[in-house]
Amino acid sequence: MTSPSRARMCPHCLLPVEYDESLLVTIDAKGNRIPLDLGAEHRPAHLREILRKAYHLCPHAGPGDEAHELPVPYLTNGDPLSIAFVGSSSVGKTHLLAAILGEVELGGLEPYGLKCLPLNPDAHRTYLRERVQSLQQGRQLGRTVQQTFARFADGLLVSARGATPRPVVFFDLAGEDLAQDGEVTRFLTGVDAFVFVLDPLRALRMPSLDPVREQDGLPRRDLGDEAFTTVLNRMERLSSGLVGAPAAIAVNKSDLVRFEPAVDRWLGRAMPPRVDREALRAESRDAYAFLAHHASRAWLKPFDDCARCTLHFVAATGGQARGDRFPHGARSRRVLAPLLSIFAMCGLLPEADPNEGRG
Repeated sequence: MTSPSRARMCPHCLLPVEYDESLLVTIDAKGNRIPLDLGAEHRPAHLREILRKAYHLCPHAGPGDEAHELPVPYLTNGDPLSIAFVGSSSVGKTHLLAAILGEVELGGLEPYGLKCLPLNPDAHRTYLRERVQSLQQGRQLGRTVQQTFARFADGLLVSARGATPRPVVFFDLAGEDLAQDGEVTRFLTGVDAFVFVLDPLRALRMPSLDPVREQDGLPRRDLGDEAFTTVLNRMERLSSGLVGAPAAIAVNKSDLVRFEPAVDRWLGRAMPPRVDREALRAESRDAYAFLAHHASRAWLKPFDDCARCTLHFVAATGGQARGDRFPHGARSRRVLAPLLSIFAMCGLLPEADPNEGRG
């Protein structure tokens, strides 16, 4: 762990936070913040372990504001990267994020030269138990709870070939929060990258999906995802008029249309051992053409509005839930593709071109 050298922007309130030992706390099982006194600890190895699990209160929470804190490693490593998963309720954001972090936990990023550690071991262990393991055991995950304050779901320390680790934090926001353009959207201007999760049931004009739409109570929308629109309308623009933050469109639940040639070409393909720029462009072109043919233009708004945006066919669960379970278990496919694309565009992948992302 490196020594604190400069302020980090709090991903919650977008204000700079300087490392201050007097603001360190631990959090007990009941959620109580307990001040941490390091004065009596002089053993370097023990001190590093204590700080690895500690939190730093954000000093900007004033009267009437919700208190929040940051894992200490967020402040004591390289430049943070915050990634928000965007989409209305029931598109599968929560399942997709759990599937991605499950693949990461299984070493899925190691072939790409990336090493990952938890940003906070206790919080990561809780996320794995409540989300990742539940999904792997075939349980349907509950929807993201509507909230008035954005908190990240989990975080990693990601390093490439011995480089200084960078904190990567993942936000899974309730679709209603974004669509209502409420207080929770204030932090969006500080998000570094976005994964726009597209639901074929809402987007595609394909009669074969009508029985599933009726079963799930999800009507098709030609106006696109209102959560997409809310986010993109709040983002600062470059001089070109485009959003500068890298983005990926994840066509989730692609198993529902897996017999379409364009989908089958990618969903049935194993992840390559390294990021292939030509394959990345080819998948984006195929997914773009597929959506342009089967959905209204509104569903391609992230691609139209972002300077760098890739498109991917993914399946977080590989099947439809019955009740609260997936009867054949959850079988994710290609869920790391959008994350690897974001990493490449943000300079986290070794030898990757950060300008990648426009076909």
